Amino acid sequence: MLVWLLLAISVGCILTKTTSWRIPLILTLIAAVAFNALTIIGAIIVISGIAIASLTARQHTKSLIYIGHAAVILWAVGLIIHIYPGINNLLVLDKVISGPLSRPFTLYFNIDKPMLIFALLILVPNILSNNEYNWRDISLSFTQKIIIGGGLITLPLLAWALQLVKPELTLPSWWWIFAINNLIFTCVAEEVLFRGYIQGFLCKKLSAPIAIIIASILFGLVHFAGGPLFIIIATLAGVLYGLSYYWTRKITVAIVVHFAFNLLHLVFFTYPLPL
Repeated sequence: MLVWLLLAISVGCILTKTTSWRIPLILTLIAAVAFNALTIIGAIIVISGIAIASLTARQHTKSLIYIGHAAVILWAVGLIIHIYPGINNLLVLDKVISGPLSRPFTLYFNIDKPMLIFALLILVPNILSNNEYNWRDISLSFTQKIIIGGGLITLPLLAWALQLVKPELTLPSWWWIFAINNLIFTCVAEEVLFRGYIQGFLCKKLSAPIAIIIASILFGLVHFAGGPLFIIIATLAGVLYGLSYYWTRKITVAIVVHFAFNLLHLVFFTYPLPL
């Protein structure tokens, strides 16, 4: 667990825009190799993506910048779908159930997927605002608050209507493990990639609504394992997270909304899917 504790500290440091994240990240990689979470090959793969991001961020030639961004994204996709050798994610929950109506659930603490956070924030530092945790300066209109809050309520109900989930009020004994993993290692990585990087890039080229929709569709498509209806729900959830980020300019808001949606799913409905 030392590996993932150090990794969590690294993620926390980078989200506060401090430069101290490099020390816990280096310690994470050393511990990961020592405890066989990473082999030497796995460590080289992880470090190479971060190194490419760092080199690309210093370039001024457009062609080299485009090549560097493409290389980092391809590297990140490989991390997300867990295709690289030498990376041994930690199995923490094996075929547990959240309730009698839910399918068995297996959970890993991933060391590969969170690594894209560091690469993308080196590549595009303005994904984070200067006052990321100062929520007092957020000025959401009443309508915007209704959309975010209403989305958190109506989307699970829509998933129920589509028979993707069933109502099941439970709080399994392992909820805190789920919460730590989902917040730090899943939501942060996905929001940095899809909202901070992809949506942020598209907003510079296209209108905001189109950028949010495209980023949300891509987010939905990575949930293809759940089937077509799951992709639809994930896409609509992506729109909700995208609006949260666009309206507040804070990735932490999108992360919290994303985490809240997932936690509502766990507590009030069958998780991950009904039997």
